[in-house]
Amino acid sequence: MFFLFSSNASADTVAKIESILMFEQGNIVYIYPVGGVQNKPECHGSNGDYLSFSMARPMAKEYLSMLMMAFASQKTVVFRTARACVDQSVSDTILYFQVLND
Repeated sequence: MFFLFSSNASADTVAKIESILMFEQGNIVYIYPVGGVQNKPECHGSNGDYLSFSMARPMAKEYLSMLMMAFASQKTVVFRTARACVDQSVSDTILYFQVLND
């Protein structure tokens, strides 16, 4: 039996990054994907169409560095999310992602 694996098959949002916003008081980074967030959980979106993660997470600096690189070079990012608003009550939380070399 042959199985074809595609990282996009398990993705929640696949897009380039339109903008990145950092908000110090909330210790949250906001990622705005081009075309908006796909496969949104019910809690998502009452104040904007973005993904987010807390800078208190163990690899937050690495996340931010890679996402800034993807933004600056206009690479497509495959986001896997919690499908829940974990780090902020109104946005889907990024669990992990993959930057594509496109």
